Amino acid sequence: MKVYKVNDTGEALCHRDGRVKTTFAYRDMPFRDGKGVVKDILVGVCDVCGDAVVIPAQSGPAVAATRERVENSFEVSLPAIYVELLDAAASRISGSVTSDFRKRLLIYYVNRYASGLERVGELRGLTNAAWNTFTRGQGMPNKRLSMKLNDIATARIAKIVDRTRLSKTELVKSIVAKIYADIVEPAKPKHLSELITIADVIYA
Repeated sequence: MKVYKVNDTGEALCHRDGRVKTTFAYRDMPFRDGKGVVKDILVGVCDVCGDAVVIPAQSGPAVAATRERVENSFEVSLPAIYVELLDAAASRISGSVTSDFRKRLLIYYVNRYASGLERVGELRGLTNAAWNTFTRGQGMPNKRLSMKLNDIATARIAKIVDRTRLSKTELVKSIVAKIYADIVEPAKPKHLSELITIADVIYA
């Protein structure tokens, strides 16, 4: 991988001027959707019009980190048992996790479904199973589960909702049922070593 420095030169395609010579410089770069700005990253600048036309690989992590901080609200109201099951699963993974690990667990499974590691088609069945198993008792209060998600996680949830025709609330209930079956209920939880590693990294 080539590492660029200020005033290094190259060539790139410019949306205004076609193939042009470029010179590398530090710039503040707004996202095209208007959601945030990446401060002081090295980019290749068109020598003709002055627009940034290329972002080198070394600037990629800074772009990704800023994009992750662009957050969208995600909120559902659930019978209290669902939130308690998320916390029970978290406690089996690590004694050092806090309530924000609920989001990490949910998104871990969202990513597994979005990437095909789990069958999206099972989610409807899990919704019915969760209803029958966890909400038979009377007098159970509801709890609000609120979290901030980046654009990537939000898009993956939207993709699964679109494929399953489940509401956001139904989707969360289904995923919690999956987490219960994988982590809370069995003597040997699934994905445990991977989830422990994630928890260790987050809470290091």
